[in-house]
Amino acid sequence: MTRRIFPYPVVVGDVSLEVAQVRLDDIALPYEMISTSERMVALHRIDRRDWRSARLSVQVRAPERELEGPWSGISCMALLAERRTNTRTAVRLRRERPGQWAGEVELHRDRHLAQAELTGQLIADVDGVAGRMIATTTDSWTIDLRARTPSRRDEIKTRWIDFAADANPHLHAFRSDPWLVEAVGEEPVLYLNSGFDGLKSLLESGRPADRAVRDNLASQIAMGVWTAMFNAALYLDEMTSSPQWPGGWRESVLRRMLPDIFPEFSPEDALTEVLARRRSGEGGGDLQTRIMHAASRRAQVAPSLGALIRTLSRTSQEDE
Repeated sequence: MTRRIFPYPVVVGDVSLEVAQVRLDDIALPYEMISTSERMVALHRIDRRDWRSARLSVQVRAPERELEGPWSGISCMALLAERRTNTRTAVRLRRERPGQWAGEVELHRDRHLAQAELTGQLIADVDGVAGRMIATTTDSWTIDLRARTPSRRDEIKTRWIDFAADANPHLHAFRSDPWLVEAVGEEPVLYLNSGFDGLKSLLESGRPADRAVRDNLASQIAMGVWTAMFNAALYLDEMTSSPQWPGGWRESVLRRMLPDIFPEFSPEDALTEVLARRRSGEGGGDLQTRIMHAASRRAQVAPSLGALIRTLSRTSQEDE
């Protein structure tokens, strides 16, 4: 996310936004249609084509210590907007505790066309001036009115397969693994091991109590997928005499991860640098650490892990 420069003090730390629940015409949307790792909500359902409105339960968190800065009268707003229809909805969220706000944002289907963006802002009085924005959420959410599953473009094909089944001898060597990525050919595939005890029931669970664990597991899987696809794309490019974009999903993966691997370089220079390191035998160590960092950012591992830790902490306190 690009940081804006303001002529007055602002919050430096990250401000996060989470969609906790979505209700279509007062009917709860299945949890598998809300993706924390992708920050996506899919509002299209096969058996719900005629819905009129959706209520999104949102939460915004900010670093509590920073809120004691040189400002007063802090409030939090959730903003839902779509450029194609020039629609914009602003909702003031209620303060639940220091550094945390919550509320509901209503999306009317007849006012939107394709995709709406959901963000959050902190507003305060600064230097005697009211209504100044002191922070925006680090990442926005996309509310897709057309997608049936919550994933962005270039989504990876996913299949549930029993790795130990007789029909899948090519997977027998990996029968104890929960998942496997096949990053070859024209389309990568993520295989999820249906024979791995508890994996399918957790990933497909609709229980609110399972959400933090499920989202954290999904992020870990996504990190592995990004790492495998990046290395596969890089391997193909190594076969060429000079650095060049490979096209297709491989190019998409490289262009999305290279800025996080070498942020000081342009995409073209970053591609040249990473290939040079691989060819010179410097493909391990620092480079692999950078690749893991980039994959972690793409998979939103830190936010999902943070949510899991907070959930476990609350559970522990309740047990006491």
